[in-house]
Amino acid sequence: MQQAPLPFAITRGAEHTVVYGNSAYWLLAGVANGGAIGAPIADPFIATEGRALTVILDRAFRQGIEILDERIETSTERASGWQCSVWPVIAEDRRVEALGIQIRESSPRDGARELQRQVAEQMLLGALRERGLADDAEAARRRAAFLAEAGRLLAESVDQSTTLVALTKLALPALGAWCIVDILEEGDAIHRLSIYHPDPEKQKLAHELEATWFPEPDDPFGAPAMLSVPRTLAINDDIEATLAASAHSPYNLNILHQLGIGSLLTVPLVARKRLLGAITFVSAQPGLSHSAEDVHLAEDIAARGALALDNAQVYDLALVLQRSAETANRAKTAFLGAMSHELRTPLNAIGGYIDLLDMGLRGPVTEKQHADFARVRTNQQHLALLITEILTFVRVGSGRVNYAVGDINGCDALGHAIELIEPLFGQKGLVFKGISGESSSVARADPERVTQILVNLLSNAIKFTPPGKQVDLRLDRVDQMLQISVLDEGEGIEPSFLPHVFERLRQADASSKRSGLGLGLAIARHIIDLHHGEIHAESEGLGKGARFTVTLPVIEHAQAVREQSATSIA
Repeated sequence: MQQAPLPFAITRGAEHTVVYGNSAYWLLAGVANGGAIGAPIADPFIATEGRALTVILDRAFRQGIEILDERIETSTERASGWQCSVWPVIAEDRRVEALGIQIRESSPRDGARELQRQVAEQMLLGALRERGLADDAEAARRRAAFLAEAGRLLAESVDQSTTLVALTKLALPALGAWCIVDILEEGDAIHRLSIYHPDPEKQKLAHELEATWFPEPDDPFGAPAMLSVPRTLAINDDIEATLAASAHSPYNLNILHQLGIGSLLTVPLVARKRLLGAITFVSAQPGLSHSAEDVHLAEDIAARGALALDNAQVYDLALVLQRSAETANRAKTAFLGAMSHELRTPLNAIGGYIDLLDMGLRGPVTEKQHADFARVRTNQQHLALLITEILTFVRVGSGRVNYAVGDINGCDALGHAIELIEPLFGQKGLVFKGISGESSSVARADPERVTQILVNLLSNAIKFTPPGKQVDLRLDRVDQMLQISVLDEGEGIEPSFLPHVFERLRQADASSKRSGLGLGLAIARHIIDLHHGEIHAESEGLGKGARFTVTLPVIEHAQAVREQSATSIA
């Protein structure tokens, strides 16, 4: 493994201490060979990369599962991303004692790269069979290099601006030709993107020409010639007359002569049956026409360039739509917050006047009226709770919730939550046998927020569990995490809905039993994420109950997370 080309390492224990790394791994980590043995694997990397890697390793270590080719986004310029694979080493007692890890830099997906290689090979073989070995082997090598460079440039481009720059560089001259790149804009308006010449001195002339030479609708080559029927167009005769008619000024024609005028080859940029522009190759010498291989190569390059440009345009459109959606979401959130504040004032007034009437301050009240007032009060309180839930959601989404993090005992936190809703167990006729499992672990979290989450989970368990059934609470310590589980024998959850349980404004059905706005679990997940914990739901299906588990770092692990965060900030 030491000389294997892919980075490979072995870690031991829940802290993922490095016990082995091959040469490729130490190179990726940026430390001397063996320089980080005995330290957590995340230490050599920057904070974002280290945390993402630790999350993957924690999951493999806790669950004892293989993880293959999981992507890690990087914030450095050294890689476009990582692919991480993890294999757990299982001891005889079925515990995970070590992890084998492979991390490799991702290269942007470019399915055309293999095709490029095959085209280059075919060109080389044909040259060896049909022409002189030395000259045509060199020509094939140049074409292969051209294709490889084209693939690399397009693979590096993401948004439209970088793709247009890449497309200009992509139109590198084949066999000494220079080139013109035209792009279609909205309404079929043509924009001359660039003129490129392989000679640096002549490239200066090309820049001068770009400022004065613009495409006209009646030009016989370039994008204007593609508007009616996009096709490959070769002009080998009367080149002087063609350029004289389309130069549009003696100044431009003079520069064209200095650049070198030969045969013209225009290939369209077409993606999804839509014309995006055109590339025109101009031979540097008169009388030098493009061969069939040159035409095929130009069409291949144009096809790849058009695909990259189309993808970039779609990407830019997606960014615009995303920003619009984010703006709309912020406006919606602000509206919800303002509306909720405005609604609470009359609701509080309603509650106050109901209390006055119920106390008889406005006259005698009968028993039936007392019952009616109680129903009104109950609905007023329920509506106030819904508004409070909306306000909490708005604050959480905007980051305005304050957290007072401290040390909390898992058993005490559950006990406090039970005290708040214990009467509901009796009212519903449920079986509750207390808290089982580990009771001494101390987590690092905001006690008030944890209580809010536990009350929400317990309330849901009580709401959806029929009388006579059981609700259980359990505490477990798994590695460096404290698990708090709420189990019920209630309605259960459809397996297909489980991935959506924690999405805001999502509910399994719209029946009257499921009151609320579907925000409680979404708020709980957001709060738990800020505590570096996890929350997940399990159910075998409808009628088979459900289990909701909250996972929080125990105090030792939370301290390590804080120290790592402080180091990265420093």
